[in-house]
Amino acid sequence: MPAVHAAPAARGFVCNSGQSVPSTNAVKADGGQVPVIRWTSNTFDAAGWSPERRCQEVSNRFNIYLQQGRLAYITTGRINNLPVICTAAKNGGPCDGLLFTLKPGQDATATLQNLLEIRVKARGPLNESNGRLYVSIDDLMTSAQANVSDVRSPSLTDSTSQPTSTLW
Repeated sequence: MPAVHAAPAARGFVCNSGQSVPSTNAVKADGGQVPVIRWTSNTFDAAGWSPERRCQEVSNRFNIYLQQGRLAYITTGRINNLPVICTAAKNGGPCDGLLFTLKPGQDATATLQNLLEIRVKARGPLNESNGRLYVSIDDLMTSAQANVSDVRSPSLTDSTSQPTSTLW
């Protein structure tokens, strides 16, 4: 019997700036939204990257990569010698689309785990391959929809600071 491929669980991404804190939300097939990242840090304000601007830019990047078929996985990498959260077309594949840059010296894998631990309580679609973490977007959305009562809008936190300080 031939394999049947379901449509991606995320139909698109939007920046929801109507709240006190902007958030990048995944839009589900039914039109509902699942928060992915809350943009609470002002770390990059001096460089012209306010939380609102980061929300808009990263939401746009999510959409571009989704349309290009490059958003199968979220993983980590380094670009310009800085840690990044990026996309990969396949599990174990290279970082092929920048989502966002982290602070110099920040542990990208720990940051990604931290972000998704809130989302799927560390039991979700986390896969380690070649020493890097790969997170399936479809599995992430499926887990989020199954746990809708537990879904909170996560924010990236700096693991070297107090738990309430944000990274991005």
